[in-house]
Amino acid sequence: MGTSQSSVGPNGRSPLLPSWVDDSQTPPQTPDPQRLKGLRQAIGRAVRGGGHDDVRKALSHYARKGSGGKHTAVQKLGKITQAGSGLFGIFSDSLQQQYSVNLHSLNGQPCDEVISQITELLVGHHGDSDKIRSAMNVALSEALEGMTTFDENSISVEVIAKMMICYLTESIFLQIAHDAGKAWNKADNLVQISNVENDLRQLIYEVVDITLAPKFTDDVYQLTTEQIQEIQNQAILDIWEEWENY
Repeated sequence: MGTSQSSVGPNGRSPLLPSWVDDSQTPPQTPDPQRLKGLRQAIGRAVRGGGHDDVRKALSHYARKGSGGKHTAVQKLGKITQAGSGLFGIFSDSLQQQYSVNLHSLNGQPCDEVISQITELLVGHHGDSDKIRSAMNVALSEALEGMTTFDENSISVEVIAKMMICYLTESIFLQIAHDAGKAWNKADNLVQISNVENDLRQLIYEVVDITLAPKFTDDVYQLTTEQIQEIQNQAILDIWEEWENY
């Protein structure tokens, strides 16, 4: 709880793509200054007691207009999916030797230290680093739940799938919560905010799970980091299309 109150969010003049993900040489397109109005109004109604339907409407507004559309969303989340590919790589038999931290080197260490090492290796130094750190902490804590000392033999396809689904869910949640800005302040109390946060996170999780889970089969270890990034990108496109119809 409280994730959503930490930022006022972007204003109408903020570029659709922040500088750390926009590597094009063309001038940035001028965004619609009202693009986030629908998202913020829907979140504002939800935290004042509007409920589930308003959270769905918030996702619809965000997918269609607030985010700049599905293709812009893929670009905007580029650093996040890149870090997600690295997270997958560390847990992949065929890729982990590329990293200074790998499953074998982590064996026998306390899981909280393992989570910290993996996260700090992958977060980078840019405007999305805090979101990546938070999302990875959540994803790794969920995936390694019940394990106090790290054991590489306990890492299964199911563990990796849970980790990647949780990571993308939390990353998208944090981005939307940030972009909703001051709309969260319309709540009368923290319980209302917590309820809407939970509802928003659950709605995101459901569609991420349906979209990503089928990708994690026994041959997932054969995927390259480029392929896992493309899987995440395609998932975002599919998720945004789903939300456009809410």
